[in-house]
Amino acid sequence: MLLGTAGIAGAAVLAACGTDDAATTPAPADTTSGAATDPTSAPASETSAAEAPATVDDINVGYIEDGNGCMLVAVAETQDLWEKHGLKANTLAFTNGPLQIQALGTGDLDFGYIGFGALWLPMSDQAKVVSINSRGTADRVIAQPGITSMAELKGKKVGVPEGTSGDMLLNLALEEAGMTIDDIERIPMDPPTTISAFASKQIDAAGIWYPHVETIKNQVPDLVEVAKSTDFADLAFLAAQVAGTDIQDRPEVLAKFQAVCKEAFTWAAANREELNGILADFIKAPADAIASEQEFVEVFSADDVIAKNDDGTIEAWLTGLNEEFVKAEKAPEVVPVGNYWLAEDYAQA
Repeated sequence: MLLGTAGIAGAAVLAACGTDDAATTPAPADTTSGAATDPTSAPASETSAAEAPATVDDINVGYIEDGNGCMLVAVAETQDLWEKHGLKANTLAFTNGPLQIQALGTGDLDFGYIGFGALWLPMSDQAKVVSINSRGTADRVIAQPGITSMAELKGKKVGVPEGTSGDMLLNLALEEAGMTIDDIERIPMDPPTTISAFASKQIDAAGIWYPHVETIKNQVPDLVEVAKSTDFADLAFLAAQVAGTDIQDRPEVLAKFQAVCKEAFTWAAANREELNGILADFIKAPADAIASEQEFVEVFSADDVIAKNDDGTIEAWLTGLNEEFVKAEKAPEVVPVGNYWLAEDYAQA
């Protein structure tokens, strides 16, 4: 899904991954810390200052202002996990994943967040994946009332935030229908523009995701979902934390960050209702909008990640995605998952 700071029900709740062309995307928000949170909204870690690591490392961590994109930094802050694991995190809001990959490359970020649509960047040797966070099923191709299939989109105007999971679903659904992008009039647009264009019938269809779909349904209740992410069960619309390609040169910092990831997502997976409140507070979004988004998200605990890695599930998921990115001409080739997913470091952190 994807990014930015547009309004959903009057607040910024955005999507998952990022545009394809980072150079044309607005600069990240110049913040020096995460969005304000209520320190009493969740119980703090029980680890005392005396038990914290002796060495504290300063790190810059990117996030996106949606439920998935801010999950790590929101939970880590409310649970005091940065301090517990010997880190002092300066959290920075970005509008998308590719911009964070760019910032990792220039050294302006140490760690960041990307969604499904930007995973081609680690697969292209531009970053390392340090945590697999979650799997989403929120993406849809929606059409105006009266259009009931992908085939009926031939020659129609279809809006889609470029480089996002919605964009990938659109490509997959077209392929499944025996069509290509050339069979439609594809119009790249950001999520807020997609919402308004669909509601005003300026476009015939859109590749978009919940909670945006719910927002559009409030204005076009008879819209038709002609494709959804669950139509492609063999693919996983994953969200991940990433680092620069040289992160293994800083093994202690990597281990600390991965330990935070493991504890944060384990807590998140076990406390979904409380999590929604924390996420809403962190990005100042309506709680019902966050709940709508998170309804379609499977959060992975550390044990989940390790088990799925050991049984080959994650390798199969990532390889399948890599194959699709090659078809879409984003990744140059299918590469071994171990080239970019630091699974062994994760297990040992």
